[in-house]
Amino acid sequence: MAEAIALGASIIAVMRISDRIITLTKQYIETVRNAPRDFHVIRIEASALKAVFEGLELLQHSGNFLSNNLQKLGERDGPIEGRRRSVSELEKLLEPSPQPTGNGKWRKIQTTLGNLAWPFEGGKANKLLDEISRYKATITLSLSTEQAYVT
Repeated sequence: MAEAIALGASIIAVMRISDRIITLTKQYIETVRNAPRDFHVIRIEASALKAVFEGLELLQHSGNFLSNNLQKLGERDGPIEGRRRSVSELEKLLEPSPQPTGNGKWRKIQTTLGNLAWPFEGGKANKLLDEISRYKATITLSLSTEQAYVT
């Protein structure tokens, strides 16, 4: 029973973070002309992630017996927890930086440095997206086999 509760909490956490990432990337894409392609890719991946986890949540609440395979997804070092960590790190990269302070010249310098930081962060974001994609493949495969048991 405790495993089911932990699994449910992890699912909800990933869905909430995914929503936050979708919102942040949408705001960035809408406000920054010629937004980097990375933001579009991140938004698509976060939307796909959310859909997978909504399916997992429905399956968990269906009242059907969850196979050992699906229960292992929610273990402490399992794919769901790994995905939650990766998505949390990605969310931190996307969080808006604090508004620049100081006089006009210093404010411009801070803004410029913030704008130049994304190419460096973008590499880390791509690495996190690769991790998230691997976790997604594992979870999707487990969901597919679980649905074969249910039907």
